Amino acid sequence: MPVDFALGLPARGVSSLAVTDLGFSAFAERNQPRYTRYASARLSRDADVQVAVHLTFGLAGGNWSWLLSQPVLAATVWAELRHQVEVRLAKGAAPDNDAAALYEVLPRAKADSVLLCHRLHFDVDSAAELMGVEPPAVEASLRAVKRTPPPLAERKDS
Repeated sequence: MPVDFALGLPARGVSSLAVTDLGFSAFAERNQPRYTRYASARLSRDADVQVAVHLTFGLAGGNWSWLLSQPVLAATVWAELRHQVEVRLAKGAAPDNDAAALYEVLPRAKADSVLLCHRLHFDVDSAAELMGVEPPAVEASLRAVKRTPPPLAERKDS
């Protein structure tokens, strides 16, 4: 079977084009700008952003039928995007310093909620939909972060 050289995924022939390809196209068209905004907020270089988003959609498109069987498709693809960003960072990509500080002190899901809602100005419903979670999960993350004390080095003595 031919392999797509860039992604290492099986190449799909014309005969495999089906209704699911239309579903993937709609998913990609809706989410590509939002995924790019997220990746841009975490990575300093546009080239790293493009690689992370491209690989995410390449893997999603190559596994679309399987993704459709997952309990929450958006959550699975979101996890892949986060993974691709983290792979870029592990390979030496320059992080956005503000975002890096956020991810150093918070669990990933909470950091994602803060980044999407406070830095990228998504409303709670849009952030939840993008991450594949329910809005109360995003709201709970944002409330928990507000209650989190600043790191010891930042605290003022009384």
